Amino acid sequence: MKGLTLNKYLLSAVVFAGFIATGQTENIQEFGPIIADLRKPPLLVTKPQAETPFADQEKIIQELYDLFLFDLAFADAFQVFPETPQAAILIQQDKQNNTFDYAQWKQLKFQDDMPEYVVETVLVPRGEGKYQLNLLVYDLVDGKRAIGTAYGADPHPPFGAKDLRRAGHRATAQIIGELTNGLIEPITETKIAFVNHNSVKRIKELYLIDYDGWKDSLIQLTYFNSITLFPDWSPDGADLAYVSFKNEWPDCFIQNVATGKVFTLAKFLGTNTTPRWYPDGQNLALSLSAPGNQEIYRIPRTGGKPVRLTHTNNDAIDEAPDVSPDGNQIAFTSDRNGKPQIYVMDANGANIRRISYVDGGQRKCDTPQWSPVPIDNKKQNKKDFRIAFTGFFDSLQSDIFSVWQDGSDLQMISEHVGENHNPSWSPNGKYIAYASNRLGKYDIFIAPSEPGRLIFIGDKGMRNYRVTYLGGDNLSPAWSPK
Repeated sequence: MKGLTLNKYLLSAVVFAGFIATGQTENIQEFGPIIADLRKPPLLVTKPQAETPFADQEKIIQELYDLFLFDLAFADAFQVFPETPQAAILIQQDKQNNTFDYAQWKQLKFQDDMPEYVVETVLVPRGEGKYQLNLLVYDLVDGKRAIGTAYGADPHPPFGAKDLRRAGHRATAQIIGELTNGLIEPITETKIAFVNHNSVKRIKELYLIDYDGWKDSLIQLTYFNSITLFPDWSPDGADLAYVSFKNEWPDCFIQNVATGKVFTLAKFLGTNTTPRWYPDGQNLALSLSAPGNQEIYRIPRTGGKPVRLTHTNNDAIDEAPDVSPDGNQIAFTSDRNGKPQIYVMDANGANIRRISYVDGGQRKCDTPQWSPVPIDNKKQNKKDFRIAFTGFFDSLQSDIFSVWQDGSDLQMISEHVGENHNPSWSPNGKYIAYASNRLGKYDIFIAPSEPGRLIFIGDKGMRNYRVTYLGGDNLSPAWSPK
């Protein structure tokens, strides 16, 4: 039975035990100092101050400072400038005078322009290893304080050293959201789930890491000593659905991220694979081979009887469904016409149409994912949903592409360097995470979803940002919704 071959085309399964990477040696391209985009407001980030001395002060302050610089630059909403010696002098003067001297701060110049905002933070020790983080943002144009928030202040408990980064991410989220008037949704508190392939033990387990790849945020989620694949977040960010061979056959499970509790979603005869959540959080789409070939079904999150949505009535494979954010359409992979391609159908299974025609239809295509929010369609002056997917040849040449939901305006995201697959959108639609072996082994990278745009880190721009440094191959990213 053809469906029992399990995901003949799903690319995160390509790197099963024993797969040898192509050994691409091209490094991540870095561009020189970027002339600031003057359409973005200049924002000065000062180094955090300590209200009173505390243990490991310099280390903790530097880590928090680096976090602020990274988050605010990554948001691509501001011209971000680090603290200068002149700014450090003004901070000390303000501290002595117990005020913020707007007139003096307006004398600062960066690229012949003054900063529009100044970000100051103060760490307040509150007991052994506990802290309060005070955030102050000053608007130099209007001459007023734009933000004043105390994280971990009464009646809320203070932060321990391990949770201080969470407070920092929350603070940068507030800055991004408020200073852009909500035009840019912050992603600073998001995480990325992914599959780690241990080729020695021949197992794949799920891990979780902060979006910025901070090494100490890495958490192992599954301990099945088996093959676990295709993670997908519930809309509320509380649960992950995935496929695992932990019972020696591919079944679908749901795991609560906080508690680790695992629920069996689908354990039917044959292959149960590629579960993806509906936006209501109460149902999932998945691929089942119980009828003899793999078809797309809908199933309640509590399990139960699935509802069949596709009816190829032959030996074709339909799999990798992804439900549109409005719940009205489903994108999926099918080889119904001889070669796997991306199709879109109405939520009830009607009106099936093909949308992938990469390289004149010569590439096989797989693993579609809808953008979580509408993207600016500049050519038609409107917003619309895009679908990202993998396009590949039998030679293992693969890239990430995206199209509008009608299949138009094909764009390459991954730049044709290395093997690239399994795209996952950031919640605000500005970035796409994917697995790539462009540096030799597979790791998770992030690229802007708009070709030609760069990720800004310090005074340099780069097209791809590496997230994972865990040994083995790191695959199949799933970006959390919040």
